[in-house]
Parts: sequence; structure tokens; C-alpha cells
Amino acid sequence: MAERVVKLSTPTMAIQSDKEHLRIVTLPAEAMVSIVDGDINGTGFVKIRYMDQTLAMYAKDLRNRSEDDISDSRCFDDAQG
Repeated sequence: MAERVVKLSTPTMAIQSDKEHLRIVTLPAEAMVSIVDGDINGTGFVKIRYMDQTLAMYAKDLRNRSEDDISDSRCFDDAQG
């Protein structure tokens, strides 16, 4: 199954973590993120991928601050027949 890709419509905070530290980062509007784990329609955190980094973001923030799923082939001109 392909990863779901969404485009952020506003700047949105995410959490970056390593073994010892947590850091809050702000992803810019228009950023394209891949959902790699979790349910965007659920509660709690969703694991996302942005610029080769794995981050955590609240599912609610991702739902409210992103545009439609751009990984859907209907979004690409050459996929329409």
C-alpha cells in the first residue's frame, strides 16, 4: 500500500525526537508530508515523513491543516484518461 501524501495548508508544528531529546519544529505551509504510521482520522499522534525526517504530528492538526490526499491518482493530469 502506498503512503498517503498530504499538503499542509498552514504552518504546522511537529515533534522531532532522538534518543535523548524532543524538539518542536514548524513545517511550512505548502509542505508535502507522507503519513507513514497512524490514522489521520484517529486521535493522538501520526508518524509522518518530511524531507527525510520522521516526525510526529497530532492527527487532528494534520486533518485540519492539510489539503486533500495528493497521492490519489485523480490529482495527476496524466493519470486521467
